[in-house]
Amino acid sequence: MTSLPPNLPPENQAVPAYASAYGICLTVEHALTNLLADTTKNEEEIRLHLVYVRILGYLLHFMPTRAGLDNLAGEIQRSSTSANDLVKLGKTYYDCFLRAYRSNDDGTPDVSEEMFSSPSEFETTADMMNDPLDLDTELHAIAKKKALTRDKFRCVLSGSYDIGALENNEELCDEYVAQNPRPPNTFTECAHILWGPISPNLEDNDYGADVWEFVDCFGCSDIRDELTGANIHRLENVMTLEPQLYICFTRLKLWLVATGEPNQYRTIFSLRFQPLNNQLVTFKTDDPVNLPVPSPAYLAIHAACAQVVHFSGADKYIEKYYEDMEELQEGMEVLSPDGSSASLLDDALRGV
Repeated sequence: MTSLPPNLPPENQAVPAYASAYGICLTVEHALTNLLADTTKNEEEIRLHLVYVRILGYLLHFMPTRAGLDNLAGEIQRSSTSANDLVKLGKTYYDCFLRAYRSNDDGTPDVSEEMFSSPSEFETTADMMNDPLDLDTELHAIAKKKALTRDKFRCVLSGSYDIGALENNEELCDEYVAQNPRPPNTFTECAHILWGPISPNLEDNDYGADVWEFVDCFGCSDIRDELTGANIHRLENVMTLEPQLYICFTRLKLWLVATGEPNQYRTIFSLRFQPLNNQLVTFKTDDPVNLPVPSPAYLAIHAACAQVVHFSGADKYIEKYYEDMEELQEGMEVLSPDGSSASLLDDALRGV
């Protein structure tokens, strides 16, 4: 958990409404820090309240849109009558992070594994792309298949080749073998930039409503239309990553920061000892219409979320929440197999 810097980035500090809202966050943070130093009671509660306030402060640093900053600054001003009101506002955003980025494996088979285990073999990349897919895995599988093609059957960050594609594509295999030195190969995953694990029918559940409320807070309400239903799997929202990088990205331990050059980003990890940290990557495509590159807007939201939860210290609490949730789920025999009892876990963990 990192204390809030004394000032916002210059372009945000220059806006009086943003600077004023940030000053409110700094004042409450200072009061909570002093309270923590002067007492041995309720230390964990005070630390969590600090996280809530720092979420608001770091959002003022990293919010990617002017509309989102305007909305946030207004909310902070309206909550400035008491420290408790500001803490409650911060908790609201914390809950959005908690729910929007919760782990939720949908069990969809990965296309890499499907290719690797399939008896089919292909002479060319075009033959592989025309192979029919099982309807049960179609939505996720099509996204994976197209992303693999756009990304040249490689992890977009490490350059590792997809092992399933190499096993089943003679043309690609010949290209791979001819390289010297030969790049590494591995299984890959289809990483969604925004909310991939969530059901495609986001609008049909309370969970989805929370996600869209979160989007609106970022001043990106147009994304609601762009990612509704099956569009959650649109190519602008997916990219090919090897498993370790996939885990880092989906757990907000890795984010991409735009450099100002078209489709160029710098990789940033919150974890130490990452060989790909601070690496430049440029997304490219041979077919911008049918195989578009990842969306800068989606990547900016992902980067903002990752930085806020990291610098505020919220990531540690979110991880602990889900560790406790998994342990509780294992010990509760009353849970329905269809997942309908999941709210019991939320209530139990929140002390409701």
